[in-house]
Amino acid sequence: MLSGVAQDDSGIVEFTILINGRRLETAGDRGIAVSGAPAVMNVEFSEVIGLVKGENRIQIRAVDKDGMVAEKKLVIHRLEIRRNVWAVVVGINAYAHVANLSFAVNDAREFYRMLVEENRVPAENVTLLLDEKAGLSKLRSVLGTRLKKKAGKEDMVIIYFTGHGATERDTMSPDGDGLEKYLLPVDADPEDLYATALPMRELSHIFNRLRSDRLIFIADACYSGASGGRTISLTGGLRARISDKFLDRISTGKGRIILTASGANEVSAEKPELKHGVFTHYLIRGLEGAADVNQDGLITVDEIYGYVSTEVPRETGQEQHPVKKGTVEGRLVLGVVN
Repeated sequence: MLSGVAQDDSGIVEFTILINGRRLETAGDRGIAVSGAPAVMNVEFSEVIGLVKGENRIQIRAVDKDGMVAEKKLVIHRLEIRRNVWAVVVGINAYAHVANLSFAVNDAREFYRMLVEENRVPAENVTLLLDEKAGLSKLRSVLGTRLKKKAGKEDMVIIYFTGHGATERDTMSPDGDGLEKYLLPVDADPEDLYATALPMRELSHIFNRLRSDRLIFIADACYSGASGGRTISLTGGLRARISDKFLDRISTGKGRIILTASGANEVSAEKPELKHGVFTHYLIRGLEGAADVNQDGLITVDEIYGYVSTEVPRETGQEQHPVKKGTVEGRLVLGVVN
């Protein structure tokens, strides 16, 4: 609904509404003055406008008897974001066999809130797995079976994981560093990661099972084994340099974006004063509007990455640098500013 009033003491001789460059046709003009009509002092309008998918440019233009022009321009985005977004949000603090984290559950709950309350993704489309609900069997079932059944080709899939990462020796690793990388579910056993954790090769396989052409995987975890971060120590005293080729490996595919909290050899830090992981703190802040560089009310993946790439290193003394991998055609919208 577009409504308003144009007023001029000398009289309005021309009034037009353009939608994407085309003049809006109204039934009998209903009091709307058009070019060539007698001058009027006031033009009131109230019109229902059909929007096309994507960007809609609306231009309201009035000209008075003296040739003075007043214009109002609006840009309205029609987004199919309610029914065609599917998300899985995972946050783990209380691990069964490795050191606990403090704020991963806070992170996951806040990201869930952003999706459901701010972006209006239906709650039934978002699966929230916290602590004991985030076991390996449950993760495989939700990611590999439930999402596969529900997400269609034109849908968007968002997978968010916050918790521990880990590595172990694997001479068959395709990344050239002799290491396999894992995401750790709540029941992961550091003595048997192969059987109890989620390796990147399986995650890549899960992604390939999904039909969706738009997939965003966000991980606030790390693999360096350094203290103070969301990782467990490398086994056997291993201190090899971790290649980030595994990110290229899992980002291969049409419309697949991988966004991680830190570089392969860096720590993904938590801070008590933020009550969040540093990366997720700024991820949420960016989605709330701080990352909206062009002020169009939409937060694209490129905008949020640009924002966290500035704020996270600043907050961590240049010790943590988020990474983005993958490409997508056009703009991929991750958030909407209300």
